[in-house]
Amino acid sequence: QMREAKPMMVCPHLGMLSYDSNTALMHLGISLEYSAALRPVRLPSSTETLSSSSLYAVSEWGLSNKVGLLILLPVLESEICEINYCFSYPGGITARMLCAGFVSVGGQDS
Repeated sequence: QMREAKPMMVCPHLGMLSYDSNTALMHLGISLEYSAALRPVRLPSSTETLSSSSLYAVSEWGLSNKVGLLILLPVLESEICEINYCFSYPGGITARMLCAGFVSVGGQDS
């Protein structure tokens, strides 16, 4: 389903150079029709631990792509993420960030 989105509400703590708090809410002009293939994403609670042995749906939009992308990725431990991606993020990997990807294979990450 394709929908027009109204202007995004970006997190007020967003650090453009560091990508810290890089989250946004989108308000769709028309509601989505939920089905077995389309349903809301359940966000984890602040006390929930995510397993690195499970795959999680990651969706993202970027400057180069106006259509959302979806990929299934494992969560990485903070230490592994810091070692592999610290040069990509000038402010380092912060406690507000969640790292996901396949370090040994390369390619998709978030």
